Amino acid sequence: MSLYPFVLDHVLHPLHDRLRGRNYSRYRALLERSQKWSRDQIADFQWQELSRLLDHAFAHVPYYRTKYAQAGIHRSDIRSMEDFSRLPMLGRDEIREHREELRADNVPGLRPHATGGSSGIPTRFYITMDSYDWRVAATDRAYGWSGCVHGELTLILWGGPIGTLPRWQQWKIALYNAVERRVIVNTFTQSSALWRHVYTLAQRRRPPLLVGYASSLDNFASWLAQSGLSWVPPRAIISAAEPLTGVVREHLQAVLRAPVFNTYGSREFMSIAAECPQHQGLHVNAENILIQTASSAPGASPDILVTDLHNYGMPFIRYQIGDTGTLDDTPCPCGCALPRIRSIDGRILDLFQRPDGQVVCGITLPHLMKEFGEVRTFQARQVALDHVIVSLVLSEPLSDAHERLMRSELSKFFGPLVQVELRQVDDIPPLASGKRPMTIGLRPQ
Repeated sequence: MSLYPFVLDHVLHPLHDRLRGRNYSRYRALLERSQKWSRDQIADFQWQELSRLLDHAFAHVPYYRTKYAQAGIHRSDIRSMEDFSRLPMLGRDEIREHREELRADNVPGLRPHATGGSSGIPTRFYITMDSYDWRVAATDRAYGWSGCVHGELTLILWGGPIGTLPRWQQWKIALYNAVERRVIVNTFTQSSALWRHVYTLAQRRRPPLLVGYASSLDNFASWLAQSGLSWVPPRAIISAAEPLTGVVREHLQAVLRAPVFNTYGSREFMSIAAECPQHQGLHVNAENILIQTASSAPGASPDILVTDLHNYGMPFIRYQIGDTGTLDDTPCPCGCALPRIRSIDGRILDLFQRPDGQVVCGITLPHLMKEFGEVRTFQARQVALDHVIVSLVLSEPLSDAHERLMRSELSKFFGPLVQVELRQVDDIPPLASGKRPMTIGLRPQ
């Protein structure tokens, strides 16, 4: 291993924090220590952080003051984790309808963010820079469980920005990626030419770590298997942003010849949990995130509830993230006492086919739709090889600029041979299964 990872973590990041008044390095150092704590130490730390968050939410977040008062709950009533579990849950609809009331009245300088959501309902929210430092520190620690070191070269099969960024922002992103030693390839639209480019990059640069959407990694592995080309494997592979099935994991490990580490996160919180080398569930970043599950019907997987312990600007408290899963209280063979999620039942996104043989990654659509505040819900359905219908439930009409941008980006993804039809609808009915998938690919006849 080169000297650079040491310089990055012990010189460059601390210098940046000092110049910009940030806390990434301090939180990263804490997380490196705390992953060796006992279960009781972790629980004590969580309760201390949660208590501070609740003090803040009751005093400074108008929506929680009203909501909890209507439920007959006062701050003094919450004296234990059991008491906390009685607080009402927070849903996506509440965030959409009461976003400004969920902002703390004493925290300036909030950064707007958005996510497409796992059910096609964009969620728009705010975070603080301090919360962002916690998130990045937790993500870097979780990636380190793969055996790769922060600062080693990482090849990332991911998405790209929407629209055209200002030149200064392009330079800023390029500089950040260079310092972090990250090479990002946009895999929203996939083709043999793209995978050959990825292969050439990987063989020339030899990155120890390969990161990507589960579907992008899977499609690259399929192309590589068909190509018959030789392959020098990375040290580890990290699957992110999409559910990783057992079949896909086995395929990746067989073709790419490296251990695969599953992760669980969201745009609301970034890294929530990740696998250790034992691959027996995912360890929660419990110093930053509190995970609970809601009661469910017998035999059904319960809803996952997330509390962000450090986003004081717009606290998420017992938030229904839209996924279901099962927690695991048993000790992990790795010796780490961080709590684990045994399984996550996320929503799988269909791919879209293009007449020219290229593929459009399903996660492209939520990545795009989060940019438009008018979109309440959406669904993209491919009805023919050259025809895609995007149904939109709008809170208000799309502005001319937003409609032009949406059409331009959809045309960029699907190409000139595909008609992309935008339809404004009042509602998107569920399928016979009761689900409302946000992407429905072309079904065989």
